[in-house]
Formats: sequence, structure tokens, C-alpha cells
Amino acid sequence: MLALTAGSPSLPAFVVFPVLMAYLALMVVVSMRASASTGFLVIAFAVRLAMSAQPRFSFSSSPAGLSWNALASVLVVLVGILLLRRSRAVPLVLIPLTPLTLVVCASLLLNKDVSGAIESFVKYAYLAMIVLTAYDAFVADGPGKVLSRLLFTFTLPLVLQAASLALHIAKATESDGSTSYIGGYNHEASFSIILLTGLLAGLLHPTLKARYKLAVAAVCVGGILAANYRTAIIAAAPLLLGLLLGAIMAVVPPRQRGMAGILGFLLMLSAVPIVPHLAGDRFDTIIALTSEPEVLTKTPDEFRKLDRAIMSGRLFLWSEYIDAWRHGSKRQHVLGYGANSWEGRYRYYAHNTLISTLYELGTLGVAAMLLLWLWMFALALSTSGSTRIMLVLAHLGFFVLNMATMPLWMIEGLLFYGLLCGFTVYARLNRLPAERPAANALRPHPV
Repeated sequence: MLALTAGSPSLPAFVVFPVLMAYLALMVVVSMRASASTGFLVIAFAVRLAMSAQPRFSFSSSPAGLSWNALASVLVVLVGILLLRRSRAVPLVLIPLTPLTLVVCASLLLNKDVSGAIESFVKYAYLAMIVLTAYDAFVADGPGKVLSRLLFTFTLPLVLQAASLALHIAKATESDGSTSYIGGYNHEASFSIILLTGLLAGLLHPTLKARYKLAVAAVCVGGILAANYRTAIIAAAPLLLGLLLGAIMAVVPPRQRGMAGILGFLLMLSAVPIVPHLAGDRFDTIIALTSEPEVLTKTPDEFRKLDRAIMSGRLFLWSEYIDAWRHGSKRQHVLGYGANSWEGRYRYYAHNTLISTLYELGTLGVAAMLLLWLWMFALALSTSGSTRIMLVLAHLGFFVLNMATMPLWMIEGLLFYGLLCGFTVYARLNRLPAERPAANALRPHPV
């Protein structure tokens, strides 16, 4: 699990410095000849991925008193506000985020934790900016052009991971000491979410041919496997299912696509039971959980030593958070202990967004978080065309990710969800081009 002090060994400077310089030049080229919204989106992604590659710098304090990470996030929000266009997307994005911010305000008044509330306000503002600027970019340049440029931003983590593999520079995970190759990034969770975002960008690309989508999937999933973060491996499954279903329906006549989709889904479903066995001992604890489900209802005092190791200690950790919430006041049952109040009280974050939200923002916070997820999921369901299946499955994958880690606590997770929600809102408000099965390609989006 992710400790506050956890980190990966750094790569040698003679590797990192030239790679970063080449990446900077590449990002300048990629940002050219595009709208301001697309350029901003590319730079926002690139800056975060570059800063994450140097955690010792990015987590240190800037002259402004904030960490460099926090300062960059604030700058993204401020610049995003200046570039933001008035569009039909604004209410669709702000309406589901408003209850969360109101609950944070109410919890602040109850618990007087100002710093935690400010951090949450910046986080939700950052998410809103990514969603809205992604929408603006898709409208201005078309999703194909935008996603093609975004795919280039993921070359940095992939190159650095390849260097860590070549130089045998790995990080031992805190839970079981297994090896994670993450190219000097701070933790396998954030690194894996970066590659999940690359996978998402490739699979949502409306004009990318099937063989290139397969290549993107192979590279990103291979990187996630090398990072050895099983939560991301599981969360990638719905995206890969969407890729398979899309490939099947692209070559099947329209009248047979419904049946072909059902058969493809059943085929993937039939393979689920053998995945843990093929993956080895990294999934043994999940198998153990199915044989002893009563451990889910235990209090922290009832956990045996062996129980505390299940799911890398997550069940014990969840029990601690839930038990602490249960012993709070009635007001804290409703509004929690305050946004980000776990920091300084627990060594590890909760590794479950809903459980952490219950502790921090109470039952109202959980309801507000679920409202956001269900709102965006409903928008995905209401889209039309071949992208609907991929969007729905991507939202399901994000939900799975939140059940065993906390992507909304990480900027990398905000980039993933921001891109997903931005494309979802765009697909809901704008008709996407239809696929040409014979050529296995899509018509270019009109600019």
C-alpha cells in the first residue's frame, strides 16, 4: 500500500536529463498547429507526467510555500479558467460537482480543517478544468486530433519504464516485496493510472485503426503488468473488453452485432475464473477472500494476523476507517471528520474512495460522490454510436479502480477521469462519426 514516504529508486541523471529534454521538444512540436484548448490539455498532461517522473523535486516546497505539485495544479486551474469557453458542457460538468464542494464546505464548518478543504477545492477545480478544456478541445479540433496529440505525452513514462527494466532498477512493493518497474516515478499506483489513461486515450480515438489500438493496448497493459499493480490490471479489463467488442462489431453486419456483442461478452466472462490462476500468487489473497467472506464485516480488533494480509492489508485498513467513522459524533456520521483529515492520523490512505469519503465527508459526502459517478455514467449510457460501449465500460473500470485505490486523490487519476468525462460530455452533446466496418476505420472528424 502507498505510504507517504514510499518511493521508487531514481534513474541515473545521464538517462533522465536527455529524456526530459527530448520530451520537452516533442511536446512543443505536438502542441503546435492546434487550438488553445488542445495545446493547454497537452501541456497539462505533459507537465504532470514530467513532474511525477521527478518526485523528489515535485514534492519539495516551492518559493511560494506550496509544493511544486500543488503550485502546478493551481496554475493549471488559473490558466484553464482564462481559456475556458462558454458552452453547453459547463452545466453538465458543474452540476454534479457542486454537491461535493458544498459538503466539503459544511464539513469545514464542522471540523475547522481549512488546509484539507482548500486541497479538495483545488482538486475538484482541477478536475472541472480538465473536463471542460477537453470538451472545448474536442469541439475545436475533433477528438481524433486531440487524442493523437495526447498519446504522445505518454512516451515519457514508457521510455523511463523501459530504462528501469534495462537497468534493473525496480521498487519493492510495500505489501509483499514483489518487484515494480516504474521508471523512477513515486509509486506503482500513480504510474499504473498514467498507463491506464494512455490506454483510455488510444481506445477512445475515433479514427485510429484497430491494429494501432491493439498496439496501444499491448504497450500500456504490458507496462501495467511490469508496474505490478493488480488494481490497475483489474480496472483495465473493462477497457480491453470494450476493445474486443468493438473489434467484433466492426467486422460483423449491423443486423448481427447485438448477438455478436453478447457472445463476445460471454467469451470474456468465461475467462475470468482462470485469470487469478494464471497470474499466480499476486491474486492469491483475492481467492482467499472468496473462501472466507466473513472477514469483510470484522472490526479492527477481530482481525487475525493472517487476515491483515488479505488484499495487501486493504480489508484491515478499511475496517479501521469505518470503525473510526462509526465512533464519531452524529454530525460526523453525516459530514465526516473533514476533507483529507486522514493525513497525519493514518500512515496509509484508505485505498477505497467511498470508504475514505465516508470518513472525511460522512454519508452526505458518499451520496455526493456517487451522484458524480452516476451522473457521468448516465451521460455515457445516453450517447449513441459505437463509442457508447467503450464509454460505459470505461466508467465501470473507473468504478472498479476506486474500490481498491483512490484515483481522485491523485492528479494522475484526475487526468484519467477528466479525459473520460470530457469525452463523455462531448459524445453526449455532439454526434460522432460512424464506423466503416469494411475498412475497419472511421471517417475523419470534421474540424
